Amino acid sequence: MLDSKTIEIIKSTIPALKNCGEDITKVFYRELFTRYPQVQSMFDMEKQKNGKQPKALAAAVLNAAMNIDNLENIRKSVEKIGKIHVELNVTKEHYPLVGECLLIAIKEVLQDAATDEIMEAWEKAYGEIAEFYINIEEKLYKQN
Repeated sequence: MLDSKTIEIIKSTIPALKNCGEDITKVFYRELFTRYPQVQSMFDMEKQKNGKQPKALAAAVLNAAMNIDNLENIRKSVEKIGKIHVELNVTKEHYPLVGECLLIAIKEVLQDAATDEIMEAWEKAYGEIAEFYINIEEKLYKQN
């Protein structure tokens, strides 16, 4: 569970996510593929080029931020994403790589607006969000 201060900080970043979400996810993918080229095969490069993938990730991040105080609200959409993740063999070991690159991207795009306090809140929030995804995906793996 996140403390109320962290939740408040995450919710305060929603306007920035709405305005800069795709910029953040484009930087995220650049960082992910540069730092961890081994995961590139899990992604549809056509959807990278045409912008569908960054747009989809930006929507998922925004959705999680808007529901950070009750992730159950996004269970249905996470289950849909989870099915794709399971098909691609995404495991819980991939989540720290994603978190690292997402935080780098937030900091790069938001620059001075991404204070230490905001970055710490996002680090905590990402941990919660990742755990939520991982638990759903583990159930899906067991069902298969």
